[in-house]
Amino acid sequence: MLYIVEKALNEIEAMPGDERESFAHLDHEIDEAVEKLQVLKAKLEAEKDSQ
Repeated sequence: MLYIVEKALNEIEAMPGDERESFAHLDHEIDEAVEKLQVLKAKLEAEKDSQ
């Protein structure tokens, strides 16, 4: 899932500036989602290691 979000970010960054501005509000939301997914991934790995 993290890969999908990173791929979407790369596609948005590749857009011309004027088109990218219409997606600017999503940038913050995507960054928050990435952070939450990274925390979840770390927790899942920690649980896996403790078993």
